[in-house]
Amino acid sequence: MRNAWLLAINTLKQTARKKGTLIILLVLPVIGVLVAMAAYGSIGSSSVTLGVVDQDHSNVTGDLVKSLDQEGQFKILSLDEQDIETYLTAGKVDSVLIIPQGFAESITNGSITNGTGDIKENLAAPRLVSIKGEAATAWVQNYTNLYLQNLQDLSQAAGGNGEVFEALYHKYQEKNVALTVNKVQDQTKSKGMTTQSIGFLIMFMMLGAGTTADMILKEKRNRTYYRICAAPVSPRTYVLGNVMANLFLVLIQIILTLFLMSKVLRIETFVPLPELFLILMLFGLVAIGLGLIIVAFANDSVQAGTLQTLIITPTCMLSGCFWPLAIMPKSVQRIAEFLPQTWAIAAIEKLQAGSAFSQVGINLAIILAFALAFFLIAAYRFGKNNEVKTFI
Repeated sequence: MRNAWLLAINTLKQTARKKGTLIILLVLPVIGVLVAMAAYGSIGSSSVTLGVVDQDHSNVTGDLVKSLDQEGQFKILSLDEQDIETYLTAGKVDSVLIIPQGFAESITNGSITNGTGDIKENLAAPRLVSIKGEAATAWVQNYTNLYLQNLQDLSQAAGGNGEVFEALYHKYQEKNVALTVNKVQDQTKSKGMTTQSIGFLIMFMMLGAGTTADMILKEKRNRTYYRICAAPVSPRTYVLGNVMANLFLVLIQIILTLFLMSKVLRIETFVPLPELFLILMLFGLVAIGLGLIIVAFANDSVQAGTLQTLIITPTCMLSGCFWPLAIMPKSVQRIAEFLPQTWAIAAIEKLQAGSAFSQVGINLAIILAFALAFFLIAAYRFGKNNEVKTFI
């Protein structure tokens, strides 16, 4: 065991001398968290800049514009008709709502629709203009359709009587119905940000473990590996030392990332940190085992780098490290069930959904099974690979 510790310390010293390895181990996970924040920070944060051309200048149109402004999702900008093209092409507004003359009168006499409830085909109905297509107009269109339908219902109830309509309209504007509003925190963004941040961390854990394990190849190439094994150090002890060094580096990665997420960036993970730490540490064993397998089957450093690229990035993509697994086809989701990253992320998502830690036991068992299988395969391969002189 003492020899394994000495080998682990030596591996850590070599790692500390290589700036490229330190960047992969310590800097890239932090960048991954920031990328996840940037990706989720913009979701739902943008508002629509809406230009309004009011050609009717009535109380009804004023109330419509005021209602849009109070909605909180629209930035209202009053325009003249000759300014529409200029503001749209310059990108100063996303769309323009044109309220034609005679709008209020058509509301009063009930002619705003064509009898089928379609307000778009009526010349007196407001219309939207945009060069960005439905993506910029659908939101505004849905809101104005709902508002106009309410006015049309009032008009039908008044039976075309202007005085009755005015009375009903004033009652409608007063909104005497009591409404209690409670704001509920939207946890979707925080949970998605956490999952994607952990996904990036998982990928960089695998890359870091592979990079550190690659030192075995380099020591084989310069014959250091064989000189060590000629001493009273078995190949198993040598590999154990590499595993211990990798575990320490994985531990640093996890602690640094979790500290950044919880204490610096204040990201709510919705998972107790000790439980999240345990899941990631167990997956760290998988990452180390996979790195050893790549080294054990590679004949040189170039081949090891190629295998690492072909295995790590595609499997992280398939398992939902970069985007939710649910958006992918069912066939891909079934393939993802054979990947260890999927079970780690699924465990985190279960805990975020309120499951008890005992309910992710199957996930942890499968992760450990992957790690054990990888270690056994790597150990078997190392024991069979005795071709010393042909290694380059």
